[in-house]
Amino acid sequence: MTAKITCVYDEGAQPNTSLIGAKGTAMLVEKDGKRIFFNVGLRDRYLIHNMEYLDIDPNTIDIAVVSQSNPCASGALNGLLKNREGPLDVYCPEGLYGSKSFMSRSVSLSKENSEKPIFHDIGAWIELIPGVFITPFYYDPKGYGETFMVIVEGSRVALLSGRCSCYPDKVISDVQEHIGKKVTAFIGPVLLEKKKKPVAAAYAEMLASVPDLYLNHCVGPDGIVNLRVHLGLDGVSDFYVGDVYNL
Repeated sequence: MTAKITCVYDEGAQPNTSLIGAKGTAMLVEKDGKRIFFNVGLRDRYLIHNMEYLDIDPNTIDIAVVSQSNPCASGALNGLLKNREGPLDVYCPEGLYGSKSFMSRSVSLSKENSEKPIFHDIGAWIELIPGVFITPFYYDPKGYGETFMVIVEGSRVALLSGRCSCYPDKVISDVQEHIGKKVTAFIGPVLLEKKKKPVAAAYAEMLASVPDLYLNHCVGPDGIVNLRVHLGLDGVSDFYVGDVYNL
């Protein structure tokens, strides 16, 4: 069965629909009858609205992975839990959904939802279901960590990003070594929104070996343009709310 990746939350959305584009990131991975969220977006109401439009029942979600402590990836978990009946396995940075304070990136859950998540820490490589993995944390020079998701379908390998503030070449290399196959698709953001052109050039060189690039979120419009300068107009595709990639 072909693995399917759907963008559910992003700054951009498909035109001529009622899908909402808003700051944040979330993708739904469907493989072998299982549904896995990779990040959940920032705002409850936007996530649930887009899920309803895309006919995604919250009760059908098997696992949620929150790749980082940024609220853009983690904030809407409360809304997802509120709209489902049973528990949910949640893989996330340790302590992310704890007591929220002014100086903290923690996300507080309502009392009614606090018992629903079954939390799992992220550490070494984890195979969530056959062919779907999450990586160990990768850190940028400022110490900001994140995990990536890897989906394997036959000879094809998709690498999913939630931010990619670290350089992607190390991640791609490690994934190919661990899986033993070439990464054929990179889907999600790279952090280029406020970066200068030389940084985009370096990212373009690192991503040039990946045939399919579908980027969104914090890559930003300028980042997309700067990458296309090096990789061509057809070398980088947008991946907005409602867009689907079949692996």
